[in-house]
Amino acid sequence: MKEYSDGERYLLRFDRGEEVIGALLKWASERKPDGAALTGLGAVEEPRLGYFDAVKKSYINKDFEGEYEIASLAGNLAWDQETGDPMVHIHAVLSGPNFLAFGGHLYSARVSGTVEVSVQPVKTRLVRKYKEELNLKLLD
Repeated sequence: MKEYSDGERYLLRFDRGEEVIGALLKWASERKPDGAALTGLGAVEEPRLGYFDAVKKSYINKDFEGEYEIASLAGNLAWDQETGDPMVHIHAVLSGPNFLAFGGHLYSARVSGTVEVSVQPVKTRLVRKYKEELNLKLLD
């Protein structure tokens, strides 16, 4: 990964073979921003997406084979209230060779070409706290 910064914002360029979520969490552990808004684009392979079923209060996950373009990536970076670890909540819209788009919660993906993520830090500590009624860790 390569990092570009103007002293306030960051642009992260992930290299072929890097696992996007893992590399982003590693960066956050090292930089320790209070929180951030995330946007991005790029090309990935073998993504895992999730869809939250509110009735079951759990995610339905699906692994996709092959390479895909990230048409849109949006999310945020916060800190787990219990563990103190960084957490990302990212949704992505992907498209493949048929040019049809699909998306969901991005759990993992390996960079196939490049992925570029813009990190806009916020000046307030963002914390996620577990809410039993939803079985989710929400911004608190």
